[in-house]
Amino acid sequence: MLDPGHGVRTPAGEPLNVGAVGPHGVQEQQVALSVGTDLAGLLREAGARVVMTRSFAQPYRIANDRRSDNRARAALANRLGATAFLALHCDSSLDRRNAGISVFWLRSNSEALARAIRARLRPLGLGEAAFHRRELAVTEEAHVPAVLVELGFVSQPQQEALLASPAFQHREAHALFDAILDVFGRS
Repeated sequence: MLDPGHGVRTPAGEPLNVGAVGPHGVQEQQVALSVGTDLAGLLREAGARVVMTRSFAQPYRIANDRRSDNRARAALANRLGATAFLALHCDSSLDRRNAGISVFWLRSNSEALARAIRARLRPLGLGEAAFHRRELAVTEEAHVPAVLVELGFVSQPQQEALLASPAFQHREAHALFDAILDVFGRS
């Protein structure tokens, strides 16, 4: 199950959780959706059944409460018996020098996937901002292997430019695909 972060609106259509926006207008919700869509395509080509929490056809989820929405998506992964739950985000900071990829997990069944993601994203050269267990709504609620990945900082100008690039988004998707295969096998 792939969860491209943000892109949430209220039932009345008002933005509820749009995510970060970089100094040149790059939107976290769009980067996460693009990387998630690329990753879903790679997984489907390899024979996987993929569930996405939002897509280009349905770019917005409807919710009344951000925290409940986060928990509901992880709970859906549990109900579906997903092999893994991967939440995709981009980081942001008021300090534009902050940069790098962050990988968060909570349960021990998620650590192998977190380590594989870290290893596969490292060669992309963004650096590492964080790598540790973390209680987040999605990592706490999910009982299937669950990892939240911050794909880079949209607030850091060089990383924002990379994150806006479809070619770089595809490189990130391919790294995530390889990490999933590293953990769950190539069949």
